[in-house]
Amino acid sequence: MDRPTEFYVDGAYVSAIRLYQAQQEGWELIGPAQPSANRAELKRAYRIEAFDIDIAKRTARCPGSYASTQCSRLAETKRQKVSFRFEWSYHCRTCPLRSDCVPAKQSHRTIVVGQHHELLQQRRRDQQTEEFKERMHQRSAIEGTISELARAHGLRRSRYRGFAKVELQNLLIGTACNVKPLNDGCGSWQKLKSAPRPCSYLSESPFTGSHAFSGRFDSV
Repeated sequence: MDRPTEFYVDGAYVSAIRLYQAQQEGWELIGPAQPSANRAELKRAYRIEAFDIDIAKRTARCPGSYASTQCSRLAETKRQKVSFRFEWSYHCRTCPLRSDCVPAKQSHRTIVVGQHHELLQQRRRDQQTEEFKERMHQRSAIEGTISELARAHGLRRSRYRGFAKVELQNLLIGTACNVKPLNDGCGSWQKLKSAPRPCSYLSESPFTGSHAFSGRFDSV
């Protein structure tokens, strides 16, 4: 069975490293990215989302349109994690946005992002578009199906051991779930066919002795 090229998830599964792994493996992780960590002293307009960051060029641009003055690469050997710290040293001194953008205990604004932050940055921008919101409707539709598979058909737990048997069970469960609506539809159609048509009832009028319609005409 071919591996799907798109995986729809919720925001808990979307991170810079997961977006990077999906890109490297040739599939797309589709889901909304969580906002950056909230800082009580900063308004939403001055969080990391408001900065335009280019890791490759080692530069970033702040909400005041100033380019960063410094970029430092931070490597954590034990965690195998790489981050980048951007600073705006002298730009913040006379910036009119300083009171809103720079925390009270700092002399200038600094931000730290991961090495794959650009993927996260792009996802946060994409998820604001109508096209992305339309794509996410597919995930909303599948939630009810997954719940039915798990609750009504036992998908959460396998009855057998071995990947082949588990896969067969899952396929049979999926088939049963797909057949149910068809069966319900056929039953409804049979009831509809056997039901009397409203315009087929003719009764003799007690006043004229003629036949008159006792129902409404079907609409075309």
